[in-house]
Amino acid sequence: MSLHGGDTPVGLLGGGTVGGGWAATYLVRRRPVRLVDPAPGALARLTGYLGAVWPSVRRTVPDAPDTPPLELLQLVPVEELGPVALVHENVPESVEAKQEAYRSIEPFVGADVPVLSSSGGLMPSELQARMDRPERFVVAHPQNPVYALALVEVLAGKATSADVVEDVLAHLTDLGKRPVLVRREVPGYLTNRLTFAMLREAVHLIAEGVVDARGLEDAVVHGITPRLLVGGPLTSLALAGGPDGMRGAMRSFAPTIEQWWSDLGTPHLDDDVRARLIAAADEILGDRPITEVLAARDAAAVDLAARREPVE
Repeated sequence: MSLHGGDTPVGLLGGGTVGGGWAATYLVRRRPVRLVDPAPGALARLTGYLGAVWPSVRRTVPDAPDTPPLELLQLVPVEELGPVALVHENVPESVEAKQEAYRSIEPFVGADVPVLSSSGGLMPSELQARMDRPERFVVAHPQNPVYALALVEVLAGKATSADVVEDVLAHLTDLGKRPVLVRREVPGYLTNRLTFAMLREAVHLIAEGVVDARGLEDAVVHGITPRLLVGGPLTSLALAGGPDGMRGAMRSFAPTIEQWWSDLGTPHLDDDVRARLIAAADEILGDRPITEVLAARDAAAVDLAARREPVE
């Protein structure tokens, strides 16, 4: 079986938002998908999701089908999952739930079939600990919306085969993704740690009354975000150093940066802070339904992704 294209189906465990995003990613490329999801109405929910997002999905690849090719999507019981080229696991973020999911599928897929977890922060070595073939396991954590954003964080556990990691990296690249190998197991991996570092200071600033909700959002959306469209935080810091780049930044700003770091907050989500955050979100979102905001975010993600350079 080939991971890289062809007609061999891919397996999905769980058809929620992340599973639906993976389904869209494959179906728009006309790759068959087999879904295992015992929840009542799982297939109807997934097909409804695909119909809702397909106008955006079809913009992500050339010559995409005009409508979701639902004939390529099949809901199957776990014992009929194989043969598949690989399996994406998308069950709730619980070690126990994920371990049980792996044990449930292992008897029904080939011994060499990679199992990719969409976990956003659990330790790979712990997730694979109860598998009969732990060497096949790797974390492949996508970003939302999965079908639009290229980045996928890849982490191996202690028992993961290096060959499996290489195969998964190659497969994701072939799929149009930009995989990043996270070289050490750390809680939250990479993107969540970076995101929650900013969120921690945002909560601190709100809790301390430094800024109101709108001012905080404006600072990120209209100040920080446009700069990050060119490069990440290291690029931004290097550019702040002028012609000498990072050397200039270190020469000019290192003491100030350390001073600001020492003043960053460590808020606690007690009742008062929770109430402040709920009020802040109500102020920002107003009467807009969450579904409407999500749709706007996903459409914007497709627009931005289309302007980026393709994966090399």
